[in-house]
Amino acid sequence: MSLCYNCTLMVKFIFIISFFLSQLYANALQESYTFTNPTITSSDLNVSCPKPFEIFLVPDGKTSYRINSQILLKTFELNGCALNSGKVRFVTFLKRSDTDYTLLQNQLTAFYTEQYPTIIIQSIQVFPHGYIQSLPNNAHAVFDKDMATKNKGTFYVADNSGIRRYFDFTIDASLSVLHTTQKVSRKEVVSLNNSAIKTIPFSTFRSKPLISLPETMSRFKVSLRDDTPIIERQIESIPLVLRGSKVSVQVKNDTVIVEFIATAMQEGALYDIITIEKADNKRVRAKIIGENAVELQ
Repeated sequence: MSLCYNCTLMVKFIFIISFFLSQLYANALQESYTFTNPTITSSDLNVSCPKPFEIFLVPDGKTSYRINSQILLKTFELNGCALNSGKVRFVTFLKRSDTDYTLLQNQLTAFYTEQYPTIIIQSIQVFPHGYIQSLPNNAHAVFDKDMATKNKGTFYVADNSGIRRYFDFTIDASLSVLHTTQKVSRKEVVSLNNSAIKTIPFSTFRSKPLISLPETMSRFKVSLRDDTPIIERQIESIPLVLRGSKVSVQVKNDTVIVEFIATAMQEGALYDIITIEKADNKRVRAKIIGENAVELQ
């Protein structure tokens, strides 16, 4: 009987916690909202409250208005409604226009699909910096080169007068990314023995994430923990010559080529100049011309 009672209490506790977390998530403050009526109410923030209430009035003629998130939090608190601001410090309210942003959303979709063919995009939201009456029919979005590593950011469109109109965007998507399947060490070869593809929500990465094994033999530049997304800056191609490996040394003299074996004292890529040690322990400089092959300088 005691066991069943404890189970019932546990179920109730889990239900209460789940309900609280779901409400907290639902009432998360966003960085921007749109409005049609200058009187901003709690309903404009898509927040679940027992009774809608007025928050503030956007000044006449304003198509955008920025407000400190703490003012919103206090207003909701005074009206007996919870609001989670997270890391949002300021909130921007933009006047909603009839402008259709499908063209820009399609360009964003094409951009990310080109970068990540396996990406699954659920939605894309576009927010103009200020009120936009309309877009040119040939509007072309200009994206930063590093935008592929982020799920939100800013781009611009030049109108017919050459004036740049800036937009913020957020993308809700999932992406299949190569992850480590165990702890890996620096200079360890990237392979299916220590990595695998895993689908995760697309967020912000420090550099472009890998969506497959590298086309060339590569190794880790840093040590990584298990279940870590692998990004481009964390790997490098394996050098053609490794330190301590035996290399074939070519000595060219007019039409005569002499070859002998030496030991590489450094690693290097194609055309790098490295130090090698001959059989008589003398060290000389040589240029890498292929895999474990160098040319005496």
